[in-house]
Amino acid sequence: MAVGVRVRPTWASHTESETIALSGRSEVDLPTYARYVGHLLLIVLFALVVRNVTVRQPQTPALKATLSSTQSESPAVEGAVVIGPETAEHYLAHNAVPLTVRLRGQESNPIAEPHRQVRTDVIVYKVQAGDSVLAIAERFGLEGSSLLWANTALEKNPDWLQIGDELNILPVNGALHTVAKGDTIASIAKFYKVEPEVITGYTGNNYAASGSIAVGQKLIIPGGAKPYVARQALTYSGDAPKDAKKGSGAFAWPMSGSLSQKYWEGHRAIDIAGSRGTSIVAADAGYVVAAQWTDGGYGRMVMIDHGNGYRTLYAHMDSFSVAAGDNVARGQAIGKCGSTGNSTGPHLHFEIIQGSSRLNPFNYLP
Repeated sequence: MAVGVRVRPTWASHTESETIALSGRSEVDLPTYARYVGHLLLIVLFALVVRNVTVRQPQTPALKATLSSTQSESPAVEGAVVIGPETAEHYLAHNAVPLTVRLRGQESNPIAEPHRQVRTDVIVYKVQAGDSVLAIAERFGLEGSSLLWANTALEKNPDWLQIGDELNILPVNGALHTVAKGDTIASIAKFYKVEPEVITGYTGNNYAASGSIAVGQKLIIPGGAKPYVARQALTYSGDAPKDAKKGSGAFAWPMSGSLSQKYWEGHRAIDIAGSRGTSIVAADAGYVVAAQWTDGGYGRMVMIDHGNGYRTLYAHMDSFSVAAGDNVARGQAIGKCGSTGNSTGPHLHFEIIQGSSRLNPFNYLP
């Protein structure tokens, strides 16, 4: 009969769960804290294995300001700081690493703008279809008056503009003066209301080279201005019809289209561009004082007296359907849009006149 023997090693805990197997051989259960220690050792070993097999991520090469061997491959820049890679090898570092060159003292604007030569002479422009005085001036960065004061014929009649005309274009705002007999720098400066030094000191006049002016010489007057001379409005000398209508003072748009030239000091009217044949109507009631062809640049035109101190003028018409002395109502058709007279395209030149003054139509149109 087998006899069971209880074994208690010196390191074992005294628990009732430890028993001797009755199968002919003895088995000893490990204490609880010994199992915990074993598990902990396994975890530590697993962590070490994982750490050793972890794939290292590639790192980019560190950059710093240095004068490295890579400078030999780049052109020398005097007074420059070269910013590039270190000479030491780096994991996955590409051989051709670009360099950034920063010039000393130009951190705020490292790239200088190219120098552009400023024009100081007069050039000639050929008028194209659809041009207007103001549009041409603005194309060259000038005020409309500067274009008029550089072209005598245009100054006398801003509507004297035809395709193919050649116009003087100033390099700056101002005027172009042709020296006449008796002219002096002082008298010219006084006329244009500028200081004499403005004329003599302007490079385009080449005054410093000669120290004098000659009859026929053209001088650029930077900032110069001419006094405005009002154009004479057409007048009607006949008697008003006995049944002449009077306007209300409330003006209507005379034609549909797009504004091609606004009111300004050299063009005291508005231009309304439209297709040839577009209907033109009376802006207010009144009677016709003129329906004729004019040689002053208007071409076919109509003028209406509204009997209240106002007159309206309609120019460059392709045709008109009224005659002098006719009564017209507000909105009544009086002609068709065209491009007669001095015109670069079909449009209506529209003026509102009071006495001898040409008013800004925008102040009266709805």
